[in-house]
Amino acid sequence: MLDKTSFHRLFPGPFNFFRATPFELHQVVPNTERLLPTPQRIFLEQEEATPLHGFPILVSPLTRALEAALAFYVKAEEARQIAVLTRRRGNQKSVDEAWEHYRALLETATENTVRSSFGRKLPSIFWLYHSSAVARCFRDSPRRAMRHDLTLGKSHGDLIKYRTFERFLDRVLTLTFDVVHRVAEEAEENERELFPALLVRMRDNVLSLTEDHVSRGLSELDSYFRGHLRIDGKDFRNRLSLLESWSEGRLQKDAGLSAAARNLVGQGPNLSAQALIGETGWVRYLSQHPSYNQRALLSPQQVEIWESLLHKLKEFEVLTALRRLVIPIHAGRDGLTCDAQKVATGASPGSTLTLSDSTRPLDFSTSWIIDPLVRRFGLIYDITDFSSIVSVLGRSGSEDQDQSYRSIFRFQRRVNQMARAHRLQLEKYLGDGALYSGRHPHILLFMAIQLQRYYRRALEEGFPFDRGMRIGLNHGEYRLLPIEEGGQGKTHRYEFFGHGIVELSRLATGKATREIDDIKTLLLGLGYPQQEVERFFAPLERQNVDLIDKSEASRQFYCYVDKHGALVNEGIAATEQFISELSNSGMVDPLYRLREDRREYLVIRAEVGNQELLAGIRELGNASLKGLEKAPLYEVVDGEPWKDLPHQEELTTGSLLDSLKGDFGTPRGPSKTLR
Repeated sequence: MLDKTSFHRLFPGPFNFFRATPFELHQVVPNTERLLPTPQRIFLEQEEATPLHGFPILVSPLTRALEAALAFYVKAEEARQIAVLTRRRGNQKSVDEAWEHYRALLETATENTVRSSFGRKLPSIFWLYHSSAVARCFRDSPRRAMRHDLTLGKSHGDLIKYRTFERFLDRVLTLTFDVVHRVAEEAEENERELFPALLVRMRDNVLSLTEDHVSRGLSELDSYFRGHLRIDGKDFRNRLSLLESWSEGRLQKDAGLSAAARNLVGQGPNLSAQALIGETGWVRYLSQHPSYNQRALLSPQQVEIWESLLHKLKEFEVLTALRRLVIPIHAGRDGLTCDAQKVATGASPGSTLTLSDSTRPLDFSTSWIIDPLVRRFGLIYDITDFSSIVSVLGRSGSEDQDQSYRSIFRFQRRVNQMARAHRLQLEKYLGDGALYSGRHPHILLFMAIQLQRYYRRALEEGFPFDRGMRIGLNHGEYRLLPIEEGGQGKTHRYEFFGHGIVELSRLATGKATREIDDIKTLLLGLGYPQQEVERFFAPLERQNVDLIDKSEASRQFYCYVDKHGALVNEGIAATEQFISELSNSGMVDPLYRLREDRREYLVIRAEVGNQELLAGIRELGNASLKGLEKAPLYEVVDGEPWKDLPHQEELTTGSLLDSLKGDFGTPRGPSKTLR
């Protein structure tokens, strides 16, 4: 069941019949989490502000055309119904043409939502959106009939409305069943799971597709009473009003009735007859009171009509509350905007709000509905030789194994806590590492260096996975694939796939060729004689097959491109796109250049919150990443050891990337050499 916070976010009110409690919601709509779609967070342009909650729907040519085609078809069907009642020959061809135009658009939207849903209730969200237009269209049907023929409209307007509605609903359900059946066969899915569950509820509750508001006095339902229930609505409303007055008097005089109200309904000390009549079963209970007058108040048949109608009214208000959370989104030159009055109380008419560019509105005209393509900053880390260390530990005692598993658990738990503190999203858990994404490059840079520092501290404390750690940073295109359905209070789970994640994983693949000394050590550890091992590798060493640059590998963390153009990463490697975005972010300051042996770094300063760090960046050159084209890569190192160097003057060049891409090897301005 929904918690109190999420409940009131979903159902803020106001309500005339639905008592806004989780218990009543469960009574009105059982299996709420399975049936009702959950609104998503929608951030404004300044993402630090409290997000809105709703269903962002992109206003597209299809949605506009669909609403216009709906109105045209309903009017054509109404004209045909009027012709039947007046014994004139109707224009069936115009009705069929109008339906065919509406059908084509509706089928496109329905098929797109069904194919793209993946458990996200997209077909139900579509009907939450489209039902508003349907309800407005049928609400005005009797008035249109009177404009066509005043006498006929007064006598048969309500009948025309519901005959047209029944014809509309029958055609819509047939179309939806056909689409779902076709998609289910192609995808080998369960038809029941694909069919929009909310449309089923709307089919069973006529109010949801024919009305957009019902007041406490039920004055909007006169057409419903006459055209659908075929009863005198005025008489029913008068009797219900008399019942309320009679009930008010009995509650004041009858202590037993008041006690029953408190015990059965749970009302407080100030009982309200009006509120009690809105409680399921209360009117049925009152009708059994000895002083109840069936002739003046509701008859037994009317009592049952009221109890049934009350349930429909409560469900109608639940669906209406969700419809109020639908936010039409407009895409323009200035980005995504929405009507300020739709989301902000007291907003001036015509004012708009600009939304964050991270918003992904639902576009029913596209095959994916929610655009799966996102551009994100990614961070991946991988512990070197994790599998081989695990294999060695597997031959150790159980106590050593348990201790090593506890240590990796603590390590990864702490890394995840650090990532959450920086508001990074865990996208993939990789066993010996993880992939995180974020929207700000300086935060991922900060996280990468903090992660490296934490690994160094873990080694000092006896962390058994001591062969090194690789970190990759990039900015690229990812696609979000819905993997697991939400439900029972859970959110939907998505996985990244596409070029961005392939590129990022290649940054953390490590050495291109294993160092010969490591292989020698491995063979000696397996029991091979040292003399035989040295004799076997002697020809290879004479041909300089060992590609490891030992001057680079002398550092604890290092990156370079070997003589075959392959990346060797045992530190932090970043793509040029990441460095470019970091340069354009305005969140880092290039300070000075620094030489360390043959390497020359541009030292930068970055701030996250109240913390500051120094980092060094150098261009590695173009590297071949497996399966990808050659790409320019950069090494990032922790600048903490350099913070106590003598004060340096700032560079006069513009951006970080300009400084890196310039004549970086030639001294220009202040620099420092370390040996």
